[in-house]
Amino acid sequence: MSVFLPDYRQEGRESRLRLWVSALLLAVLSTVFVVICKQLLSFNGGSAVIWLADAVAIAFLYRHRLRDWPVLIGTFFAVNVLAGLSMGFEGGVAAIYTLAGLAEVLLAAWLLQRYFPAGGYFDSLERWAGFTLITALLPPLTSASIGTAIAVVRTGLEYSAIFPAWYLADAAGILVLLPLVLNCTVDSFKALLDRALLGRLLIITTVAIVAIYLILEVALLPFVFVALPLIWVATRLPLFQTLAVIFSVILLLALKYIGIEGHANPSIAPVSGQQTGSLLMLVIFASAIPAYAMAVYTNVERNRNARIVEMESSFRAAVEQSRIGMLLISLDGFILRANQSFCHFLRYEERELIGKSIFDITFAEDHPASRALWLAFTKGKRESPQLENRYMRKDGEVVWGFLSCCLARGVDGEPLYSLVQVEDVDWRKRSESSLLETKERLQVTLSSIADAVIATDVNQRVNFMNPVAEQMTGVALQQASGQPVDTIFHITQGREGKPLANPVAECLQLGEAVRGTEGAVLHSRDGRTYDIKNSASPLKTNRSQMLGAVMVFQDVSESRQLIRQLSYKASHDDLTGLPNRDAFKRELLQAIESARENDENHALAYIDLDRFKVINDSAGHLAGDALLKKISKYLRALLRTSDSVARLGGDEFGLLFRNCSKEQAKIRCEQLIRQIVTLRFPWNERVYDVGASIGITEISVRNDRLGDLLSQADVACYSAKHASRGTVMIYEMEQSAAAEQHREIIMASAIREALDESRLTLCVQPIADTCNVGEVNHYEMLVRMVDDYGKLILPAAFIPAAERYGLMLQVDRWVVDEVLIRRAEQIYAAGFSFSLNLSAEALGDSEFQAHVIKVLEQVSIPLSRISFEITETAMVNQMESASHFVATLRRMGCKVALDDFGNGLSSFNYLKAFSIDFIKIDGSFVRQVESNFVDLIIVESIHQVAHRLGAKTIAEYVEDAATAARLRSIGVDLIQGYHIGRPQPLEKLLQAGSESTEEISSKSEILLLG
Repeated sequence: MSVFLPDYRQEGRESRLRLWVSALLLAVLSTVFVVICKQLLSFNGGSAVIWLADAVAIAFLYRHRLRDWPVLIGTFFAVNVLAGLSMGFEGGVAAIYTLAGLAEVLLAAWLLQRYFPAGGYFDSLERWAGFTLITALLPPLTSASIGTAIAVVRTGLEYSAIFPAWYLADAAGILVLLPLVLNCTVDSFKALLDRALLGRLLIITTVAIVAIYLILEVALLPFVFVALPLIWVATRLPLFQTLAVIFSVILLLALKYIGIEGHANPSIAPVSGQQTGSLLMLVIFASAIPAYAMAVYTNVERNRNARIVEMESSFRAAVEQSRIGMLLISLDGFILRANQSFCHFLRYEERELIGKSIFDITFAEDHPASRALWLAFTKGKRESPQLENRYMRKDGEVVWGFLSCCLARGVDGEPLYSLVQVEDVDWRKRSESSLLETKERLQVTLSSIADAVIATDVNQRVNFMNPVAEQMTGVALQQASGQPVDTIFHITQGREGKPLANPVAECLQLGEAVRGTEGAVLHSRDGRTYDIKNSASPLKTNRSQMLGAVMVFQDVSESRQLIRQLSYKASHDDLTGLPNRDAFKRELLQAIESARENDENHALAYIDLDRFKVINDSAGHLAGDALLKKISKYLRALLRTSDSVARLGGDEFGLLFRNCSKEQAKIRCEQLIRQIVTLRFPWNERVYDVGASIGITEISVRNDRLGDLLSQADVACYSAKHASRGTVMIYEMEQSAAAEQHREIIMASAIREALDESRLTLCVQPIADTCNVGEVNHYEMLVRMVDDYGKLILPAAFIPAAERYGLMLQVDRWVVDEVLIRRAEQIYAAGFSFSLNLSAEALGDSEFQAHVIKVLEQVSIPLSRISFEITETAMVNQMESASHFVATLRRMGCKVALDDFGNGLSSFNYLKAFSIDFIKIDGSFVRQVESNFVDLIIVESIHQVAHRLGAKTIAEYVEDAATAARLRSIGVDLIQGYHIGRPQPLEKLLQAGSESTEEISSKSEILLLG
């Protein structure tokens, strides 16, 4: 009975008390698991990736009678509703979602009581599979269906976007926790009180967790390898402890990896556009499935072995307690040993019998026949005698016994002594029945065990085989009996390897147990082969004399095949059968090693199929898969045997041309493209064109870093694809478009590092009144990046890369938070007005807009001092989103400026749709306004339009006094440029503002004191 779940068989007052204790315990456990799942195991504030509370409720209901269910159901309902309310759900919503979960709990508990009323869910793999089906697979369909339907109505999301995650969370939670709760017994906890057992558990658990950490964090292997440490745990610990370790590991992996934004391990890193939390949870859970299966299988085998030991013990007890007397008699007829049954049979003590002649206790009339029989037997003139004989008890009573004897022989085959059995005839029937029953039990035991057993004598001749051994060797016991074991037991190292020595010979030679060679394969006489594990142990007398050996071997073909399959799947693509990215990297490392050691040149190529997305979208994924298979076979057929090809993901393939220069590789790749182009792909009565773009880089002593090579080939392929489809591009250091693209990628990486390490900084540039350049109207906030050596990087060097690779939104977010949150108090105290630049990406992101508005609602700086600058291009491209955002900002009291205005003068059409506070005239018109008549006309036109729309004008790039004077004559309101002031660090401006404030405060104090 579970330590957490009371016995439902109690009646009366005690039963009611136990029920309320159960309800209280259910409430506590449900609350704990609800909090854990919602607070720690939810992804981006959404639903939990694994739900554990339902498993506890199922276990409690399963252990109670139906008439107790209302109390437990009410407790579960109340706890979940209260938990939902505490986490921000409305009462009705929390109740509806709880009812959805309750449907799953009731169904699972009812099915468990229906099909497993007496437990035994782990008695076999079949029963475990049934248990999994009725608890973790079917009931969650109910909860997921109901809950998803409710969520769709409430949120408007797609049904398919919610159902899988909901179902996976419920199913995983039940399968992970329910078996553990059901196995929480008093005995399992008592076992942990043993320090040795507890220490063993902690050591094994620690080793498994460290191994998993090394697999995921150091070796960066896929999650499938996590199964190996857990399988090892399953073979070392009892079922309950194994389930506890697996549960802990799954919980730790979920807590560590669910919701992370990036990771070096590609199997952990989130994938754009996917429900990363649910998918990663599925991968984590799938990696534990083999361990669950192994835990159940190991538990079944342990129970089976325990039953075998129990039956063997019963057999030995039957022999020791048998009423058959047993004697060890020397060859000259003197008693050496006598068992208790024989002593009881003749009413002697054993010490009184030892040293007596067997004929001293034989009835006198039987002396002649007994002596003649004994002499003939010991001299080998007749077989082991069996006869009924009369004996004299200590009190003179004559009794009958059935005598049988045999000779025990030494290593040389010479007789050592005789083993004599004397059975009380009066108890013959009872003894015969007992022996037959014991014999049947032993035969059934040996026939039912999964291991094969062969027993031999000291000469390695077979004297016993169980049915499993007969089936695996292909030889029946009748044929094998007396034959050398080598004639029926043929093993090799692998299926085609060299023959291995028989472990029986080594065992008899050493006189101790030996284990067979790992990887042994048994060849049956009928042609079949088995992967086996084998061992041999000696049989000895109580005087350590060798009697023979027992060899035990078992069929491990399935487990080894599973390991081979796992290894194959870990290194090959499921769809095409080509090596995958990890296997290809190993090939590249070998090529790099040969380049370093032998100064060889190889070429690495990336192939990206053209128009694959068109085929995939128009003809379907089946067509896309068929095309990938066809291309894979085509590539393998076109390559040399020394070359390698792998599928790297999607429609990307990698080629390794060994002993091939980049120029030769380019020629071969161009031939490949021409042949791929001629490969017409028919599908559903339509024919599709196929093409490819290829990027190449050279592997040499000067270019031998794996990461650089992969990046170079990828960039070259990307450049080839964007330059002109169906082309080949070689990566050339500092000379190619691919190299330029690579530098942008490196800069994008540097930007990500700067964001992660807070290596961005702000500068400010003054914007002054045209009529009084000494009066600063406001400052423009300008972002700069600091490199690893502390040097400032100007926006022109990193902003294009940030825009190209989607990092501007993060940069804008950093600027907004730095100015309006972290430095808001300092800026408020300094008292100046300022403007912030927003990118096109920020204008199109509703979440960013909501964040800005929320920050503005809480900021201490007056909103009238805050301006936002938006580029003309961003305004046009994000028309609908930008117009609403601009209106909101102005309604709140902020000002909005349209930056870089006039780049083509198409902007005039859009000014009618927006209300703008400032229009910044593009610097390309301002620089030569004094000398270029066209620029002068454009600036005057922009200024006039701006004033008619109620906006002020700001002229950029004002570098000298003449330009400032001309702008003043035109009437431009504000000017900005080196003539007014160069950008300076924000920290310097804040420090100056602080000193000014302190000076004013000191003067005020002096006036007051005066």
